[in-house]
Amino acid sequence: MKSFIHLVLFSGFLFCNVPFRIGETLYYNASFGGIPAASGILKVVDKEKVNDKTTFHVQFTAKSKGLANYIFPIDDEINIWLTEDSLKTIKAISKINEGNYKAKRNVIIDHNKQIAIVNNDSIKIKSDTHSPYSLFYYYRNKDFTKVKKDGINTIQGKKLTKLNIKIENNITVTVPAGKFMTTKLTPQKSNNQKFKNNGTMSIFFSNDKNRYPVLIWLKLKYGKLELELEKITN
Repeated sequence: MKSFIHLVLFSGFLFCNVPFRIGETLYYNASFGGIPAASGILKVVDKEKVNDKTTFHVQFTAKSKGLANYIFPIDDEINIWLTEDSLKTIKAISKINEGNYKAKRNVIIDHNKQIAIVNNDSIKIKSDTHSPYSLFYYYRNKDFTKVKKDGINTIQGKKLTKLNIKIENNITVTVPAGKFMTTKLTPQKSNNQKFKNNGTMSIFFSNDKNRYPVLIWLKLKYGKLELELEKITN
């Protein structure tokens, strides 16, 4: 279960086409093996300037509840800043508190220089490298017909990973927020290696104009974690 958000969140455009607005808040219920485990929130906080660039400040929080809060307490917060024009990650701040595991990480990404600064350490990256925490928003405005071909580069800590995306179309999903026709995206390592604990993750985006991430599946060695969209506020 190490790094709950990392597992879960594994979300050129015109501003007028971005399918979300300031204040949009998505509420999720998380269960493990069918047992309620946590609640999660994705929120578009504001538009802010970062290094002279106009960005969307988005935030993901996760907190355990019920019995899970005593067995494996979770209290995570990720703040991400995405460029207004292309939804590229240029800054990410993570605070992870999961059981006995605690971590804080600051990342600044310079796409022009192809450098990422991770807690004051400089790392050479490929162009268009993203924080995995940003993909919920990045793919909401992506042409899914081009996703598989393009792939995507991600940075988690100091680890760089190239992902290909498997796509499945027109899947009906029912969650507390309603019934949706969706497109299912499943990230896979480009070198055909498996993720830790043989995990696989899929995100189901609604096919409407909003492209909500309505369901997230995470299959692990010892069970399946599900995040279901509960409600939406603006």
